[in-house]
Amino acid sequence: MNPLISIVIPTFNREHLILDAIETCVLQTYRPLEIVVVDDGSTDRTVEFVQNWSNGSSHKDVTLKIIKQENKGGNVARNNGIKNATGEFIAFLDSDDIWNTTKLEKQYEFIIQANTIGGVYCGLRQVEVESGKVISDNKRNYTEGFILSHLLIKDVTAPTSAFLIRKKVFDEVGGFDKTLQARQDWDMWIRLAEKYEIRAVHDNLMDLRHHKGTRTASDPHKDINAYINIRQKYQYLLDKQPINIQKEAKANFYKRLGRVHFHHKISRISALKFYLKALFLFPKDFDNWAALIGFFLPRGLRIKINGLWNKIFSKTKFAIRSH
Repeated sequence: MNPLISIVIPTFNREHLILDAIETCVLQTYRPLEIVVVDDGSTDRTVEFVQNWSNGSSHKDVTLKIIKQENKGGNVARNNGIKNATGEFIAFLDSDDIWNTTKLEKQYEFIIQANTIGGVYCGLRQVEVESGKVISDNKRNYTEGFILSHLLIKDVTAPTSAFLIRKKVFDEVGGFDKTLQARQDWDMWIRLAEKYEIRAVHDNLMDLRHHKGTRTASDPHKDINAYINIRQKYQYLLDKQPINIQKEAKANFYKRLGRVHFHHKISRISALKFYLKALFLFPKDFDNWAALIGFFLPRGLRIKINGLWNKIFSKTKFAIRSH
């Protein structure tokens, strides 16, 4: 018999989407499953909808727990879910995302190949909920193995909904950092990569869904603070890396700051300065050139070129990640 997989679903005011998330769990080909819904102080009918679904469920090989907490954010909700999960493995699913039916089965087949593998992620599509339009379905490079040096440069993996992780990992590296208000998944993957391999299933097995006014908006100031805090937090690890890794990491840090200033229209002058710093530090990174060129292009043309370019080069070092 397969070991139990616990699926942790943090949610807040998602009465219109939460049942989609639960159904995508139930439709998984893997069994047995435990679903742990952690409600982060919703003020709508999210909890009522989940409870009604549970009361009427006929799925005897899927158990469901509902954990209620005061509104403390996604990090605390995920940690609460981990605490209440009983599975040997844990998958996370944001309440506005959905999975391919084979996601957990394929990831389980990978993660049991070696005890050195702490987590397995997969590719994803980006989809509009209302229209069903696929925004992005490009194939990508999958960075895997002992990838700490890569993660110290930038997040080369995927969001939490794309991962399956051994539960014991959290006993060793701790939970999600509740002090971070953004990029908490990247922070977690760095700690995971300190001790374990991270592997990937090379298929798009989840849909990251965009919908009007309800997906957590990116706060530029939270993004900037997160980039700074994560860089400071793991500087001791970066100091142990070769000088070229340190330079690339610093260049990517500047590029991230430039991207936030540019896309959130904080300051074009600051964005340009950050892009130039990134290019000066690490001109070998094609994406640094793409960021600078994209800065001078109209938005519509930039997006069109980006889409066409990545259809061809998405699995190469020439992929554009900045725009």
